[in-house]
Amino acid sequence: MRLERGNWKLGCRRSGGRRGRASNAFTLVEMLVVVGMLGILMGVSASGIGQARKQAAVAKANAELRELINAWLSYEASFDDWPVQVSGRQIDATSSALSELLGNNEQKTVYLNAQMVNGAFRDPWGTPYRFRLLNESGQSPVTEEFGAAVTFPNRHR
Repeated sequence: MRLERGNWKLGCRRSGGRRGRASNAFTLVEMLVVVGMLGILMGVSASGIGQARKQAAVAKANAELRELINAWLSYEASFDDWPVQVSGRQIDATSSALSELLGNNEQKTVYLNAQMVNGAFRDPWGTPYRFRLLNESGQSPVTEEFGAAVTFPNRHR
């Protein structure tokens, strides 16, 4: 039995012996731990992304509602009239109902620059915006002196 120093184990022969230094490869356990940690991090970040998407959809819908109401009020201030014919209690925000806001008026002025999807101005969840017209007693209006409320049916999805 020979004793050598260096990179060889004590008592091993040079031919066919194992080296004494540590291997540069990862073990299976180390790889499983790393993959598990990455899975946990991805799960935590995915739940945060889902919440951010919901908040972004609500913020987009609120901005679109403000844009729609501002367009309605601007048209009313310019023409002293409403941009739609009131018949019934609800008005869907379709391209035919909003045609005067979209530029089909006497002056060809565009008050609402909205993307119409399948002929309607839709919220981020795909439902068309809808106006519900009420007077102070909650009845269907008979004159033009009433307030308008925009319903937001899918806001808490």
